[in-house]
Amino acid sequence: MEIRKVKPEECVAMWLLHTTVYLGKADADYKTKLANPLEHSEGCDKAWGAFDEKNKMLSCLVVPEYTVRFNGHDAPMEGIGGVGTLPENRKGGYVRRLFEKALADIRDRGGVFSFLFPFSFAFYRKFGYEHCKNQNIFRIPMHYFEDYPFPDNVEAYGVGSDITAYKEIYSEFIRDKNLAVVRGESNWKDAIEHDPYLTKRYAYLHRNKNNKPDAYIMYTAKEADEGENKMKILELAWINREGLRSMFGFIYGQSPMFSAVEWDAPTEFNAYAFFPEAYDIENIRHASGMNRIVNVPSALSMLCAPDGEGRVALRVNDSFLPCNNGTYEIEWGGGNLEARQSKKNPDLELSVETLAQIATGFMTPDQVREKSDVTFYANEPDIRKLFPLKNLYMLEHF
Repeated sequence: MEIRKVKPEECVAMWLLHTTVYLGKADADYKTKLANPLEHSEGCDKAWGAFDEKNKMLSCLVVPEYTVRFNGHDAPMEGIGGVGTLPENRKGGYVRRLFEKALADIRDRGGVFSFLFPFSFAFYRKFGYEHCKNQNIFRIPMHYFEDYPFPDNVEAYGVGSDITAYKEIYSEFIRDKNLAVVRGESNWKDAIEHDPYLTKRYAYLHRNKNNKPDAYIMYTAKEADEGENKMKILELAWINREGLRSMFGFIYGQSPMFSAVEWDAPTEFNAYAFFPEAYDIENIRHASGMNRIVNVPSALSMLCAPDGEGRVALRVNDSFLPCNNGTYEIEWGGGNLEARQSKKNPDLELSVETLAQIATGFMTPDQVREKSDVTFYANEPDIRKLFPLKNLYMLEHF
């Protein structure tokens, strides 16, 4: 068996492998594509494959590159998607070998995090990933929005139009939201370039009384019970209170078409603060994604400095990437923070998986206390200050 990057001429074969693994359906002209593979090679530069002695692809995964927000920094993060092994080749250890190669490569190229959406949390925990994100889905009856007046200045987006205002709002909106993707041109194309006449995906921008953009919404229709439609919000971003409330007014303006709203909001958003009648609001927090720290020193150096002065020593255990193992001392004061390897006795010992949870701000140290891979020794007040809950937000899927 050989583990290596997928070559351009093998891209069609990889997509066909995905079709088999995920029970999909290939394009009708897939044989033509196989005969001319170099004409259909987009995306293979970010893929790894496991090949047998006859050079047949048995298993593969794709590693798309992203930048995400992390504690006020822009951090390199690589997603993991398209993980699959042909049915006749399961249980051969191919995925483990692929992760060994891919994670080492990510670290060598300066990556700090890797993120994926699992079919099984237990399966990917074996490779150092841990549950670090939930959906925060609100289902709100449409009539709850009736107290918000319809805004004066809302404009529809048309395919090919200028999206500068959307970019500016989004950039400000994600400033304090861990794991939010810092979008490039291709990310924006995926988010907004959809013909509403063909896709039923709509985008609208709000401008304030000074004609400055301050919020936008993207939504589609989702059929609900008894043939009624729900407005499914794909994305809602705002930079101030006026922008959000104006979009709530716009939402109510669509009440003739929709009976309710469904929205996966940032983790800190609480609809009960905006809609006093609470009984008919549903809040569903599905488990969603897993994060993995690929480079522990780099991740620790991007933690936020708590108020005052303090010092915490962590012993980190990473069975899959031993280069992360060690004791790290984090010291802060005057708004500055420094992380370095140390020989001091640890205040806290934990796995790299649990470190991802508290460093991301998904859980607090007290919430992970009962996990079997966590041991507190000392200095708990400073540990709590160093790892508070954070506002998390990620809409991209891969």
